[in-house]
Amino acid sequence: MAVEALFRSTLDKENTLFTTKAEADAHDKKLELAEALSEFIGTRFTGKLDESVIEDLSMLIADNKDVLAKALKGKPSVLLEEAEEPQAAVKPVKSVKAA
Repeated sequence: MAVEALFRSTLDKENTLFTTKAEADAHDKKLELAEALSEFIGTRFTGKLDESVIEDLSMLIADNKDVLAKALKGKPSVLLEEAEEPQAAVKPVKSVKAA
């Protein structure tokens, strides 16, 4: 019988398991960033965006932080390249709530 060590993300509500501690830590960092982004966006768009839209947008930014960093450093063309090859894990953003 084989024994396999699994690591759980402490911040993930879905209790996602990872095979390495580094993967679990990276996932936790991504979720921490998404949470901070949700707070940041939510305080600036109070009453204008649905909470689920803010969460989806925050996860989109957290998932694509490296590409966005390159774009913000003067290479906006990387966003166009990414748009041509969308990732399957990105959820579509829901409709915006009327203000």
